[in-house]
Amino acid sequence: MDSSNTSNTSHVAVIACEDTDKQLMTQLLEKAGYSAGVFDSVDSVAASQAEHSAIIFCHRESTALNAAPQSENTSTIDLPTVLGLPSVREAQRVVVFSNSPAEETIVTALEQGAHHFFDLSESPQILQARLEAALRQHSIKANRILDVAPFKFNLERRNVYKDSKLISLSPKEYEFAYYLFANRHRVVINSELMTSVWSLPSSMDARRIDTAACRVRKKMQLSDASSGWCLRRIRRVGYELLWHGDQEVLSHQVESQAPEVQLPEPLPVLAETRHPASAASSTSAATINAKRRAQEQHPTQVSEVPSASIAASNQAREIA
Repeated sequence: MDSSNTSNTSHVAVIACEDTDKQLMTQLLEKAGYSAGVFDSVDSVAASQAEHSAIIFCHRESTALNAAPQSENTSTIDLPTVLGLPSVREAQRVVVFSNSPAEETIVTALEQGAHHFFDLSESPQILQARLEAALRQHSIKANRILDVAPFKFNLERRNVYKDSKLISLSPKEYEFAYYLFANRHRVVINSELMTSVWSLPSSMDARRIDTAACRVRKKMQLSDASSGWCLRRIRRVGYELLWHGDQEVLSHQVESQAPEVQLPEPLPVLAETRHPASAASSTSAATINAKRRAQEQHPTQVSEVPSASIAASNQAREIA
């Protein structure tokens, strides 16, 4: 049977199959100062027409996960299905408590739109602290609209518009795009995206980030000038969202700096040092050649002098 408490303005919907989980969540919420509305299915939450600030799912691995959540008599919770329902996707905060340690279950729940995934096997004190932290983080007063022309993010409905036209994004694509636009003009590293958007350890494989970036870039047209924004991937580092004008300036700066690297300042100095050496070498070569020519001419003159002296001496002897 569904029940709700309207004594507090902060209402949280609890969807659980087992009575022990319903009682536990009710106690935790009341202790944290929230009003708990306990339901058996997502359809029951929608039928109540009450406004809930958050939705809590209690999921147990032992529960069969193949029943359709739309059925009125359903007593099971199929996480991938219920988290994909429009009424859940529009929720401001979605928290999953589960006893499943499987990595695939955790990753699937977070990628389908859950903001937090907690282990039901932990002590009530730890669960109390985790729940209060999750809801307290959500209750922080903030601007519910992020307006970055031509895009407008509605934080309550978790959707984004471009020039008043709705862009169809999955829950995780929306969170990824919102985080980039909220941190535009700076490099957001992969580990930060993994923990802040996916709520996963920073050591997890970053390929899911590249997949989401590819889809968001295509759907929001972040690779051409039509949107005015450019999503730049920095290999093995992260992503940076830049205004197209900034991207052009950045490219121009890179191009203008390239010739300075290729033509360093020492080149003229080297040219000046080589020039005197070349002149000295030319002078030395000319001097050596001149000496050689002089030596070639000098032995001829020297050899002629003794011949003349001998001839004169012989002539004097003949006269005597």
